[in-house]
Amino acid sequence: MTEQKNTNTNYINVLITLFLLGAFVIGGVIFYFKSIKKNKVKIIGISCWSSDPEFHRSIEGFKQGLLENGYVEEKNVKFIIKNPEASIDKQREIIDSFIQAKVDLIYSLTTPGTLVAKTLTANMKNPIPIVFSICTYPVESNLIASLESSENNLVGTRNYVPFSQQYYTFERVFPHIKTLGIIRRKGEPNSTYQFAEVKSHLKKRGIKVVDIAAVDLSDIKQQLKTKIASVDALFSTCDTLTHEGGDQIIAEFSVQYQKPSFACNKGGIIHGNLIGDIADFKAIGKISGEKAALILKGSQPSWMKTESPRDNYIIINKKTASALGIVFTPEIHDIAKEIITD
Repeated sequence: MTEQKNTNTNYINVLITLFLLGAFVIGGVIFYFKSIKKNKVKIIGISCWSSDPEFHRSIEGFKQGLLENGYVEEKNVKFIIKNPEASIDKQREIIDSFIQAKVDLIYSLTTPGTLVAKTLTANMKNPIPIVFSICTYPVESNLIASLESSENNLVGTRNYVPFSQQYYTFERVFPHIKTLGIIRRKGEPNSTYQFAEVKSHLKKRGIKVVDIAAVDLSDIKQQLKTKIASVDALFSTCDTLTHEGGDQIIAEFSVQYQKPSFACNKGGIIHGNLIGDIADFKAIGKISGEKAALILKGSQPSWMKTESPRDNYIIINKKTASALGIVFTPEIHDIAKEIITD
């Protein structure tokens, strides 16, 4: 009887040992594969929308935000960068290629480009996270539910500076405006929402608005020829048409007809507009990079806020000021983050 009891005890001990050993092995395997998954090189697909140098500065800032949070290019993160050259059809092809490549995250620039990315990834069982930038009105454009939470697979930064702030900066240089010409792309969401904001603000100030809603660059030229005599100054809005050459046309008309202009894009001031209180694309790109790093570490886009520029960025063009006979005050010089001299 004692011998039988000892045999049973030994059997049970063997079973316990085998169970513990099995649990240890399984735990080790799970830890190993989790470690591989955690440490694998992340792949990010980037669609820069166009060849605008400012868009490339956005990508520089995005990479910097990732780097400062532990993601080093070619070490633990790789980038697939593609350019649709402002074509919706090419953007669809690019986003499809990112989906087929099973990238870990997509970085998309501009509202039109990001709307495509949102639509195509929404059909996925597990939508790829999208971090965006240079989307002025992401809520109004139906990219996200609110700035507090997207309620979907998107989060990012908007290049939004309140028009009241932009106009105040311009007014300090060129006051007493009675009529302002607003140049924008006809039908583009950002353009439509910004125009509504501009009209609302200027109506309170008793300032008349002349709407120059163009379909392409040729249309901008044609409309400016017929309407510029009726305005005191010009404003270049934050849309893709101004990015794609509109700013330069506006600047040329501004100098030729001696009508000061201000812009909400840095490229506008570089190309010859007088002044701008703008969003620095590299700075907001860096914020987007910080958000991408959190997502790659396990956060969900809907957990995070979509942000606006954290700092004011005033840029002035002294060459244009000289051509217009305008002298910037020492105060404007002091607050300017960047001065264009040639």
